[in-house]
Amino acid sequence: MTSRLFSAGASLLVVVLALGLVDSLTISVTNGETEGEWGPVELCPAGSRAVGYQSRNDLNQGTDFTSLNSIRLFCDDVDASNVTSTEGFTGQYGPGRSCAAGAALSAFQLRVQPNGVSADNTAANSIRFRCTDGVELASAGNQQGTFGTYSDDCLTGICGIQTLVKPEDVTVDNTALNDVRFECCA
Repeated sequence: MTSRLFSAGASLLVVVLALGLVDSLTISVTNGETEGEWGPVELCPAGSRAVGYQSRNDLNQGTDFTSLNSIRLFCDDVDASNVTSTEGFTGQYGPGRSCAAGAALSAFQLRVQPNGVSADNTAANSIRFRCTDGVELASAGNQQGTFGTYSDDCLTGICGIQTLVKPEDVTVDNTALNDVRFECCA
């Protein structure tokens, strides 16, 4: 009997992992860049989850363009909190995007221009999310680079964010936000 229970449990784990469904984990993508420092993990208040987002982009096509600088998550707690990890140093926040009532952010995809492809590299350029109801949310972002594959899905939604941001430095090519990862709700 014990071996059958173990076998059934192991089979369920294999199915969950094969479908890309995870819980109580950090989700990430494989195409993020590597420059900068990881900021703190910032979480929605206990019992809430991220139901929308807003991105801050450098839309100035000047001599040192940074593109995606920051990502803000909107939580569904009674105070309608928002959280963000380390932010880039330029750009404007665009309009927010939200999942339908009852749904939460569950997976993401990042558009990235790899380092070394241009004299003015931009690293992360835009982000889009998938909600727990399967609907995709995308903000305008910037068009450099290409989208990688989607991250795994958080079963109960995303509850936290951590960003990799290269600090501003006037002596080098600035890229601001290079990568991001999200915490699944427990």
